[in-house]
Amino acid sequence: MRFTATGAPRTIYFAILVTHTILAAAIVPLVLRTLWLGLKRRDDRHRRIARWTFPLWLYVSVTGVVIYLMLYRIYPSSAIPR
Repeated sequence: MRFTATGAPRTIYFAILVTHTILAAAIVPLVLRTLWLGLKRRDDRHRRIARWTFPLWLYVSVTGVVIYLMLYRIYPSSAIPR
């Protein structure tokens, strides 16, 4: 879908989208590593990585919902999906 809003909402949308996309790609290996260390009970390493993984994962999760809301609910486009 094209994001059709203009002005500040457009800038905000794309700023969130870019950071969400980059961090979504980066979070996958972090989550897998954190999970692995937790399952292997390497608690010191697990905690050290989880301090970074959890906030990043939370950001990616929340911004995914924000992007959906902005694209389909707050600023819906009546155009045909592209």
